[in-house]
Amino acid sequence: MRFKDPTLPQRALVRKSTLAWALLGLTFVAATLGCEDEPKPNSTATPKEAPAPAPPESARPRPDVAPILEIDTVSPKVGFERALLQHPEGKAQLTTLLSDAKRWIEGKDVVLIVDRKTKVSWVATYLDELGKVGPSKITIRTDTRKEFSQDQHFVPEAKVQAPPCSVVGMVTSDFGTAVWKLSGGTAGKRSRGMAGPDLSMTGDTIERFAKGCKESTTFFVSVADGIEWGLAFDLAASSRVLEHAKFDSSVLLSEVPTAGQKVALKH
Repeated sequence: MRFKDPTLPQRALVRKSTLAWALLGLTFVAATLGCEDEPKPNSTATPKEAPAPAPPESARPRPDVAPILEIDTVSPKVGFERALLQHPEGKAQLTTLLSDAKRWIEGKDVVLIVDRKTKVSWVATYLDELGKVGPSKITIRTDTRKEFSQDQHFVPEAKVQAPPCSVVGMVTSDFGTAVWKLSGGTAGKRSRGMAGPDLSMTGDTIERFAKGCKESTTFFVSVADGIEWGLAFDLAASSRVLEHAKFDSSVLLSEVPTAGQKVALKH
């Protein structure tokens, strides 16, 4: 016959309580050990330096290549640098920039890119300063009429030697043209065409004057005040496609002449 122990429920309860306390204690010990394993900050360690900021674009080294020579509607440029000719110090800036680029210019064939709408006086100044650095040849590149080449050989005025019979062409203030000799004399004039200077009729006049000066292959060009560079370039380019006259270079006059009068070259 079995007898039920009256203390059995009490002993079971005690065992459960003891087991619970034991588990709680183990959990506490594990947590304590985990905290002790965490690395403590070293008060003597040197703080890490913040990364240096990237240098500004202007401070980064430029590639060691020949600078692009250019004149846009804002100012002349040599590479990335501008010379503001509208300011008194602009010409000196251009002189310095071209001198700094001398190794890319002296004795070299160079190309000067010029926007059609730029000022003619800026082109004349650039040619003059560029000539002082000593390039072997200067080609001006400008968008022009489809029948003309956009690359034309120009000689700085101060560097040219030409006979007095050399031909001068000019776009006048009314967008007509005038052609005469460097030494002066009656100018042959043409009226404005449908879309600006009539370069076809002007070409006939240029050929007529060129027949009397076989020894000159230089064409002198100018435009009236206020007329954009593009028309001066078109006139110069038109002289290269004439059937009965041969020109291999152009000279942009630094001062606007009076049609028919003697032109005093700047030397």
